[in-house]
Amino acid sequence: MSVLRLGPISFCAEVFSGKSLFLITRVGETLPRCLVASELPQSCSSPTARTLPPCHSADLRPARGSLVSAVGCTVLLTAPALQGRGNVSWESRLGSEESIILSYAFQHPPNVSLLYENRTVFDESSLSLQVVLEKGDGRLYRLRAREEATDWFHLHVVEPLSQPKIVGDSLVKAGGNTKLVCNVVEGKADSYWWKKNGEVLLRSERIEFVENTTLCILQASLSDSGYYTCVVSNAVSQNETSFLLQVHHSTNVVLPVLLSCVIIGLLAGVLVWCQKRENLCKRCW
Repeated sequence: MSVLRLGPISFCAEVFSGKSLFLITRVGETLPRCLVASELPQSCSSPTARTLPPCHSADLRPARGSLVSAVGCTVLLTAPALQGRGNVSWESRLGSEESIILSYAFQHPPNVSLLYENRTVFDESSLSLQVVLEKGDGRLYRLRAREEATDWFHLHVVEPLSQPKIVGDSLVKAGGNTKLVCNVVEGKADSYWWKKNGEVLLRSERIEFVENTTLCILQASLSDSGYYTCVVSNAVSQNETSFLLQVHHSTNVVLPVLLSCVIIGLLAGVLVWCQKRENLCKRCW
């Protein structure tokens, strides 16, 4: 340790592993010794995490620093080797609020927070932690021992998308305008796109998209009939649904009709069904 005095100020310096630690005191004050590196809270590298299969379409590759996973899926948090392995805790932080997920003392069962009960698995040999994710689990995580702690790891938790629903008229008159609206009930979609009969649908003079959630068809023609599919996706999932659109001329509309015949008594004979076509002919056939 070396001491340097400059006027009323004293500097205490000591070098550990190529790094200098300094303390400053005024002349006349008791000069404390420099702290050794092992006495300071140390930060080692960040934990690694990965999503365990199956998990919709989430990325299953290991990640360091941050990871995006899905509600209902399981994430494995793995920390590098720490000193003081006999007494450790997994911690989380949301904003300025920190909390303990799980604490572990050597040869004692882990103590799990009520918020994480029945959805965590702790490995005492590797100190890894598995968590089944809920909506509120998007936050920072780290492993802490007495002498050191890992860097914070950022876990983003996204709700997977439900199958979308398409709302619109399935039977449209030729020459008119129509629109199909795609709604997602569960989860937040990052992107929407449309297909017709399996092919990606592009904007044209008669095809318009409103925020991609709404498909507008202007001056519909018979060629616009077909299956329209709305595809939605976010970071962890993709889903789609289809809708049959039929464009018709008003004179060619065929609507289903239910006909019933009731016979009372012992009437015997031949029954004939007749259809009357107005403006075409006046006879019944």
